[in-house]
Amino acid sequence: MTGALRELGVVLVDDHRLFRESLGALLSVHEGIEVVAEGSNGEEAVRLARQHRPDVVLLDVEMPGQSVLTSLVEIRAASPTTKVVVLTMHENTPLARQLLLRGASAYLIKTIGHHELVAAIRASTEHEQDLVTLSVSRSGLAGLTSPAAPVLSDREVEVLTLVARACSNAVIATELRISEGTVKRHLSNINSKLGSTSRLDAVRRATRARLLPPTLDDE
Repeated sequence: MTGALRELGVVLVDDHRLFRESLGALLSVHEGIEVVAEGSNGEEAVRLARQHRPDVVLLDVEMPGQSVLTSLVEIRAASPTTKVVVLTMHENTPLARQLLLRGASAYLIKTIGHHELVAAIRASTEHEQDLVTLSVSRSGLAGLTSPAAPVLSDREVEVLTLVARACSNAVIATELRISEGTVKRHLSNINSKLGSTSRLDAVRRATRARLLPPTLDDE
């Protein structure tokens, strides 16, 4: 006979309300799992981690606002004992590598079943050793051990080129004829791809990887 499972407090963060509520309902049927709070972006994830000090934060990759890498670092700073389990729709092993290096306990594709998710949640809190749980394809494993240069879209290069020229989000939006919200989303994606934590850090990393135009490399 096994003993009762330890009650685990979970904060669930995803910008898709239907998915978030459905996942919360699924988790609630599992003994020893309690969703203590829900959020819809990285900033809320940090605030809720600080407020509730949960055992685990389930964190979506693609949400409005700050990048998932920034959110992960800030969650761990706000609540050092909290484990972070990352959920994503799309496999991105270079990003997975950056997240794992920054302390994520699991990187899981949303196609897994809820029993597998619960197992990963429990595994993240049960082992004294710093173990991780992965859900990636066999072909994607190469990105974990041999990090390839990240690929920025043409628009992301345009945005970062203007950032390198010290342009504000408002100026970038006017120059590229897009909204400031779109500029922020591009910057969040850039940070996720480069593993950067600020505008200046993104420019530095992109310059070292020769992702910006040569004229900027030479400055």
